[in-house]
Amino acid sequence: MPNTKKLRIAIIGGGIGGLTCAMALRDCPNIELNLYEQAAQITEIGAGITVWPRTWMFLKSMGLEEDLLTILPEGYSDEPKLAFEFRMSDRKDGFTFHKIYAKGGALCFHRQEIQKTLLKHVPEHCRIHLSHRLSRCEESEDCVKMHFKNGLEETCDILIGADGIKSVTRELFQNNGIFYTGSQVFRGLIPKDSFAKSYPTHKALDGPIQYCGKNKHIVVYPISGGRIINVVAFFSNPVDEGKPVDGPAIRSATTEEALQEFSGWDIEVGQLLGSIENPSRWVVRDLRPMKTYVSRRIALVGDSCHNMTPHLGAGAGQAMEDGYVLGRLFSTAGPEKWERILQAYNHVRHPFGNKIQRNAREQGFYYELNAPVSHKIGLGGRKMSTKI
Repeated sequence: MPNTKKLRIAIIGGGIGGLTCAMALRDCPNIELNLYEQAAQITEIGAGITVWPRTWMFLKSMGLEEDLLTILPEGYSDEPKLAFEFRMSDRKDGFTFHKIYAKGGALCFHRQEIQKTLLKHVPEHCRIHLSHRLSRCEESEDCVKMHFKNGLEETCDILIGADGIKSVTRELFQNNGIFYTGSQVFRGLIPKDSFAKSYPTHKALDGPIQYCGKNKHIVVYPISGGRIINVVAFFSNPVDEGKPVDGPAIRSATTEEALQEFSGWDIEVGQLLGSIENPSRWVVRDLRPMKTYVSRRIALVGDSCHNMTPHLGAGAGQAMEDGYVLGRLFSTAGPEKWERILQAYNHVRHPFGNKIQRNAREQGFYYELNAPVSHKIGLGGRKMSTKI
């Protein structure tokens, strides 16, 4: 008699990486799939994310193109489009010094838009358990035991840790953990229509733009079908890298606080920051590079294994790529080959994820004029010939 027992896979975390993995496992009828989310409902904090051509290819292959195109104000084209305009802005007389073009441009979404689309397409055989915060897990030869803070205890054959920067599943791996990069950031959203009425000639109305200067830079791009302008304003003190941070990692801020931090900058910067009604302030953290993304029965995806600084706009894309690759390996090779699948996943994703993590960190130094001139990293890890 053939063995009809299903492979039990548990995904910890209902963020973008976890949902992508669940969706990529839709063609696996021989898998019993459970997704555990700590919140009472699946939602995302944060605002805009950038989808580059490589990630768009994966989303398209999963059948999400039609849903996502309804969100984009101008649809999608393979033709080169402006990805970002760069301005030197730590002075009153700011000026544009470079423009980057990419196939299809930089596709900008609100995190919740991507997450809702993924959630809509999660397969029916995936059971989603809300209000389940993992407190610890134990890996043995024949299973992984999960302990949740609500008192529930469950076992699975394979555990996929998509539980973010504070990953509980990562605690079973040898890693030096997360650290403060010396950077913090103000985040905010501005309704485009009202902003256009106040500043009809502002460059941020035309497309993605970055304002650069010593120890600071601001990333601006439209989201939600072009209706909202997403503003992310970084300010850094490189000598503080690795030091402890007083206070919470995320807190409310004031418009005056943001304006003071960028006092003396290009007039456009003041117009943007002054238009954010309820900015938040985030501590930017990074993760020491992992030696592996898998153990015998556990695989890590997304921020749990390569949390990265946002300077390449690649964190969400890499999380989705992790989930996609892992899910497709199970779909094509079959669940009975799970040991080889985890090793294949690690062989493909570990070196690439660590590379993007490293490049993202380096790119931030260039935006803020703190990197050596001899080594220039471009968006998506490509070389860039910009001279500042």
